[in-house]
Amino acid sequence: MTSLVIRNAELLDCTGADPRAGVDVAVSGSLISAIGPGAGSSPDRVIDGTGLTLMPGLTDAHVHMGLVDPAGGIGDLPWIDYVFTVRGVIENTLQEGFTTVRDAGGLDPHWARLSEQGVIDGPRILPSGSVLSQTGGHGDLRPAHHIAHPRGSIPGLSATPEIVDGVDQVRRAAREQLRKGATQLKVFSSGGVLSPTDPFDSLQFSYAELRAAVEAAADWHTYVLAHCHTSDAIRRALTAGIRSIEHASILDEDAAQRILDANAFAVITLSVKYDLLGDPEGARLTPEQLTKLKAVESAVHRSLEIMGETGLKVGSGSDIVGPLQDRRGRELPHKANFMSPAEAIATATTGNAELFYMEDRIGTVEVGKEADLILVDGNPLDEIEVLAEPDRIVAVIKGGRIYKDTQGRLEAS
Repeated sequence: MTSLVIRNAELLDCTGADPRAGVDVAVSGSLISAIGPGAGSSPDRVIDGTGLTLMPGLTDAHVHMGLVDPAGGIGDLPWIDYVFTVRGVIENTLQEGFTTVRDAGGLDPHWARLSEQGVIDGPRILPSGSVLSQTGGHGDLRPAHHIAHPRGSIPGLSATPEIVDGVDQVRRAAREQLRKGATQLKVFSSGGVLSPTDPFDSLQFSYAELRAAVEAAADWHTYVLAHCHTSDAIRRALTAGIRSIEHASILDEDAAQRILDANAFAVITLSVKYDLLGDPEGARLTPEQLTKLKAVESAVHRSLEIMGETGLKVGSGSDIVGPLQDRRGRELPHKANFMSPAEAIATATTGNAELFYMEDRIGTVEVGKEADLILVDGNPLDEIEVLAEPDRIVAVIKGGRIYKDTQGRLEAS
């Protein structure tokens, strides 16, 4: 069994403990085996962590690595171009320090298998497959004057939205995604910014339809995440048993308390909003879409305040789309405008780990956990912006394997 030791690092273990200087962390196989001075005897490999912060690999609960069109969706690239573009996005995500991600729709589950098998040097991927949408919902990408849907899913390659209506269709589509390898299900239960026909504040899927998806997921011992911008959509989703509320952009106190009472999560996604507002022409936003986006942005600050006041569980997602999807870590400095740096980092470590039901495996640097680790040039508690700068993510380790070492810190033992 291969062994590795990271020597003399500043350890930010994300357990809530203060950082510790001069710490050694030993890895045996894929797991952390010892922490402390002199940990690990006669290792196969040694990484010099002097002057660097060692912390858990970051996680992102809302990625769309298969949506490589600048305006969302899979675009009309030749399929070979699509394959290489998606592969680049997946590999770049790991290079930026994200060792586990939950794909919130658009990525066929086979991509996750390729990453798990080491065919692609990517993060651990939790795929949702095709998102479920009602006719005229956020996932119905047809302009109002079109009948035919755009490019459909290709099993093993792409996963476009499934348009379904009624309990039986929802149940069938949910089971189909699980059959294909989805680790959880995604539904659209409110209007959205980029969709062409639905009002932003529309409610999508009835209680019975949402409940059918929740029951199908529960039968497979998993859960459902729901795109919900408004409080009314959040209330309906929670009543149906949804575990993960995505965006929660326009949140009132009652909806926040209901998330807390349900032991559910709110996954905040700030990067996509700022990206679209910063370059609406590049994203090809229509005037109507820009109006919807501004409505979201104007309310999200108060929503974050309510979350803090309520004390509900907050996850972290970037929601960025397009062919590059770089600097994914900028989501954390965005969050740190509304909470402390430690709290922002926790959303992308321990918070998401609990959301994924993986708190016994990832999210902290502790003995027995997966050796998903990053070495950072700087202290993120003092300078959280370092997590948004890929060049300052000096080393990336996933499952005990070194995927990045830009400063040549790996030494012969």
